Amino acid sequence: MNFSKVKLQMVQEKNYSYNSKIVKSAKDIVKYINDIEELNKATEEHTILICLNVKNQIIAYTELAKGGINYCNLDFKTIFKTVLLCNASKVILVHNHPSMLPTASKSDINITRRLIDTAKLMDIELLDHIIVVNDDFVSCM
Repeated sequence: MNFSKVKLQMVQEKNYSYNSKIVKSAKDIVKYINDIEELNKATEEHTILICLNVKNQIIAYTELAKGGINYCNLDFKTIFKTVLLCNASKVILVHNHPSMLPTASKSDINITRRLIDTAKLMDIELLDHIIVVNDDFVSCM
């Protein structure tokens, strides 16, 4: 039987800057993501992971999944592999509802609970799970 030596590596695709030194609210996050990804205009569901350091400064973000008009499949292994590669202490999950319904579904709430529990095991804090609808948002927490 053969085996391989492996190396995990994070690739920075593009750098962004923002005015505030720290993320103070969900409103800040929604503004940053809508400015960069235009999540508020998307016609299918997108899920974004935002990684932060201990000072609540954004250190990285990635699109985790793109789905249909009312779903997005998330892989928890991919979420936490990204968090660990970024050396993040805190995370925020953001997704949109193209249906324009500003409420968390049962699935949204279940995913949030699972994320909180899994993150705790690794001493990572889930700060929020935000649903974007147009220029408005709602928290799943």
